[in-house]
Amino acid sequence: MSLDVALMVIVVGGIGLSAAFVRAEYLRWRDLGAAERRREAALRKLHSARLYARQDNAALPSLLELRSFSEAEAANPDHVSPIGERRKRKRQRA
Repeated sequence: MSLDVALMVIVVGGIGLSAAFVRAEYLRWRDLGAAERRREAALRKLHSARLYARQDNAALPSLLELRSFSEAEAANPDHVSPIGERRKRKRQRA
């Protein structure tokens, strides 16, 4: 076996090993992505189940039970200051 043939075998073997490594990494990356998607789907399902269970147990008021503001609680539009009257005290001349 000559030196040229030995070097060619080493190069071809290196290329083969590199291809096998890249394939294994790709398969691992694909499996991790699928596992992550399954985990996220399970977490979404769990979150929605908790949300609906919380809404069923909560005592939410109906529209008939909601009360309106009385006149004392409502904002009084008479006391709204115009934009020009923003200062609280007048300027003093020096």
